[in-house]
Amino acid sequence: MTKSKTHKKKGAAAIVTASVLALIALFGMTACSNAAQPDAGTGGSTALPEASFVEGGASLILSPDKLDIKVKVRTADGTHVTVEGCDETTLTSGTETVLHAKGRLVILKGNIKELDFYKTQLTALNVQGLTDLRKLDCWGNQLTELNVQGCTALQELNCGKNQLTELNVQGLTTLQNLFCPFNQLTVLNVQDLTALKYLVCHGNRLNADAFTKLFNDLPQQANSNRANCVLYIEKPGFTDDNHIDFTAPPDLAAAFNNAKTKKRWVMFKLSVDNNEKPHWIML
Repeated sequence: MTKSKTHKKKGAAAIVTASVLALIALFGMTACSNAAQPDAGTGGSTALPEASFVEGGASLILSPDKLDIKVKVRTADGTHVTVEGCDETTLTSGTETVLHAKGRLVILKGNIKELDFYKTQLTALNVQGLTDLRKLDCWGNQLTELNVQGCTALQELNCGKNQLTELNVQGLTTLQNLFCPFNQLTVLNVQDLTALKYLVCHGNRLNADAFTKLFNDLPQQANSNRANCVLYIEKPGFTDDNHIDFTAPPDLAAAFNNAKTKKRWVMFKLSVDNNEKPHWIML
């Protein structure tokens, strides 16, 4: 891209949030091993435990080879969070803490509004019991299962760089920021996300039909607002399995153009150079 063209697009690219910048920085880091491990507590059985619903709390399933995890929580009223399944029995709001789990299942209970499980190798997570949860960051784990249904107060969800094949965000009408890159999603249903303003979904397996529906379901923005969406990535040594040609087929092209011109969504591709420097390019 020429210098002049880069300058013209600089203003538009600047509106991409700092959260997106963080995603790119994280992408350059080495991923943790995703190899399946037998559960030490089941006599070598490979059966995976489930992250069940917990009233007023969250359930976590840990990787069997990483039972010490960093967790940061923030509660709505500053109270402690109760911990089950670890040597520690409480978490202090606003403080990052290392938990030493006794097994693969950990339960957190409290008036939690923010949860951060960055690169802790979780394999499953259920936060359905946290009805006041506003922000969830579970980037860089080994999640094959993520349950956020019922979290109607959720405003930001960052579940990028996991192993999710599906993501149910239906009913999350307050969700504004959805970051789900580098998973294995073949469908992304945003139909109910009426507050959505930032969507990052590169590095998945979204085909032309999936993108057609996604564009048709994106919420209309007010005349004074615009929203941002990162659709795919170009990076040396990495092939994005998302569809990348939005001029065909005709239904996709029409949905893409309608989302840009009438719904006021700004579409980007992400280009990362050999020096790991990201460039957001409008489509």
